Amino acid sequence: MSASLVFLAFLLGLFAWAGRPPLPRPEAVYWEEGRDPRVAIVKFRDDASIYAEEGKVHGVDAALREILGEVQLLPKFASGIRRDGPIDLRTYVRLESPAAEVLATELLADPRVESAWLAPLPPPPPEDIPPVTPDFVAEMAWLGPVGPDFVEAARWPGGRGAYVTVADIEYAFTADHEDLAGRVPPAVWGWESGDYAFHGTMVLGMLTAGNNGYGMTGAVDESEVLVLSPYDARRWYDVAAAVLAAVELLVPGDVLLIEQQGFRNGTYCPASIEPDVFDAIAAATAAGIVVIEPSGNGEADLDDRVWNGWFDREIQDSGSVMVGGGVPPGDLTEPARSWGGSSYGGRIDVQGWYGEVATLTDGEQGGYYADLFFPDGDGRQGYTSFFSGTSSASAMVAAAAAVAQSVHVATTGAPMSPSELRALLVSTGSPQTGASSAAIATHRIGPQPDLRRLLRSRIR
Repeated sequence: MSASLVFLAFLLGLFAWAGRPPLPRPEAVYWEEGRDPRVAIVKFRDDASIYAEEGKVHGVDAALREILGEVQLLPKFASGIRRDGPIDLRTYVRLESPAAEVLATELLADPRVESAWLAPLPPPPPEDIPPVTPDFVAEMAWLGPVGPDFVEAARWPGGRGAYVTVADIEYAFTADHEDLAGRVPPAVWGWESGDYAFHGTMVLGMLTAGNNGYGMTGAVDESEVLVLSPYDARRWYDVAAAVLAAVELLVPGDVLLIEQQGFRNGTYCPASIEPDVFDAIAAATAAGIVVIEPSGNGEADLDDRVWNGWFDREIQDSGSVMVGGGVPPGDLTEPARSWGGSSYGGRIDVQGWYGEVATLTDGEQGGYYADLFFPDGDGRQGYTSFFSGTSSASAMVAAAAAVAQSVHVATTGAPMSPSELRALLVSTGSPQTGASSAAIATHRIGPQPDLRRLLRSRIR
């Protein structure tokens, strides 16, 4: 990474952090649905002299020990994490105890504690399967001009993603699927849970199914594709740690797809609702990694006061490309641009298809998803026409971002910064449509990426 890129990444990090509000500081830590009562995350103030380094937490004094008793505070992130610019991830620690809720509440009384909360349990992957429509048209139509137009992009140098690596944080996938076998290695980080393998297979099919004369072909089949688990080696669900692990594996310009969603206020929402995930994403984008984040399938208005400005870009911005879900085109003559049921609001950057995405699948749930092909119930030959939700939308946008970045590297020799690429995806996209301008304003999900316009506007 050149000195100029390092300096640019640092400036981007400072810009993203301007005006960041303090983390939510409750009076007490309460258990709620989707939270682990055994694990609390504690964030100390940056000036508290309590930090995790070299595999232990430093600065634990008698006052904290009186509260904790025999319970030890543990580093939240890997021992190699250091302070980078305005982000000090060493101040996050982990408290594991059957009494985590009580102990974390008592720690909140210490002025050195910035905030504390119970760790999230893993929510299901973002998917919202609609009924199969009777007028479903050709498979993989999303690759063409009614989608981001990967067919056009493939004509450009690097247009199949050869010059970038795409990392996908995924629960599991079917590694021996006939259209994936040998193309994607086992998870390069974390514990492979085996959960929701159909979901990972669908996402990876969109990205990297083989161009082999049968089945499907991925939009970036020439990219190196890596999978990371959202569980760490100790089998704790930890999306933030997976994001930071990806940063260690990627280089500036590469793409990181987060295929998890958060759960708060009784609904699904972006994973960055968790402060540690937000900070990890900010660290990744400051390091030059393009992060693609689903907005979640909860139909949440991210501009609502209930979120306390957490998703207000004028207050804070992690730098991720946040993706909403648009209604797929019914007759394949117009791009999918109207709201489809995802979260919405001013923080959403762009949209992808919220349904009817043809890709791979497997034999889970009795082959429910395998409506196109499922011979003899063999999950290694499963294909679907109706992958949906912000999962399919985000995979589509991740592929578009990877193509744009790859072509840029091929033609200029250097990648775009995450903020530059995000702005291009928005400014050159097909505008969101709706029943009225008021409908668009109240359910903003942004434009759909248009690679034809993006590449022709950027590459001369």
